[in-house]
Amino acid sequence: MRRRLRAPVAALLATFVPGLGHAFLGRFGRAIVWHVTILGGAVALYSLSNADPIDPSGSLADVAAGVSPDVALPISVLVGLSAVDAYLVARSEAAEAERADATAAAIRRHATEGESADDDGTGVGRGGVGSEGAGPRTEDAGAADAEPTRVECPHCGRETDAELDFCHWCTEPLPWAESK
Repeated sequence: MRRRLRAPVAALLATFVPGLGHAFLGRFGRAIVWHVTILGGAVALYSLSNADPIDPSGSLADVAAGVSPDVALPISVLVGLSAVDAYLVARSEAAEAERADATAAAIRRHATEGESADDDGTGVGRGGVGSEGAGPRTEDAGAADAEPTRVECPHCGRETDAELDFCHWCTEPLPWAESK
């Protein structure tokens, strides 16, 4: 649940203070770039406009009334782009974490399947063919027709078969292949 809330919170923070959403995500370099870009753009646009100087001692309503739409619109667009960028960065991080969790689960599953196999090299697990009454079979009869388990390759990011020890796309060994 926490991962799902990071994206909207980052976008909301980036809307109120340019760069704060990225700083919330731990992307401090990106936060500084967005903050400097938006503030620098505001200063440059305001100095190029024909507006009267703003009295900083006035109220916020007086300051907002002194900013022309020629300055406010581009700055609003930049702030919106910063918020969208913070949202997309957070979503990307959440997707990356989910892929890592899925890969870790596949590694654990592959390791437990390897432990349940006999040491004679036949690959028949406990309770499999030849062990009469030893318990339930580890594979049912329809498992050969089922779609193989798919995981994402940590090297190239493409979907590959979890039963292989290498990615058939990039030919890199999968993490559980190194443990054999």
